[in-house]
This record gives sequence, C-alpha cells and structure tokens, in this order.
Amino acid sequence: MYKIDVLEKKRLEKGLSYTEIADRLGMHKVTVSRTLKGVTMKPRTVKLLADYLGVEMERIVQ
Repeated sequence: MYKIDVLEKKRLEKGLSYTEIADRLGMHKVTVSRTLKGVTMKPRTVKLLADYLGVEMERIVQ
C-alpha cells in the first residue's frame, strides 16, 4: 500500500499539473491523475512519479 497523498502534496507544492507531469514522463494524463488520486496504484507508475517529484519511496510505502 502507498501513502499517495504525499505525492499529491508534492505535486501541488511544485505547482505542476497532471498534464505537465504526464508529458515529461511520457504517460497519459489520466494515468497520472488516477494514480495521484489513489484510484489506481501500479508500483512502476508510483515509482516513476515518486522519482520525478523527488519523494523517496520509503516515505510513501506503508
């Protein structure tokens, strides 16, 4: 399980939109949105987002 709210807070702190993140990581905006809202949590996607946002996995793994 992941504490996805940590990633969403970091996204907001950095002022990034779902579209900006998706474009940068080469994924669909819906994938980013659904992951950061906790709807879907594929480990690979969570790791990519954590790395991009500068959040260590230890902070979000429960």
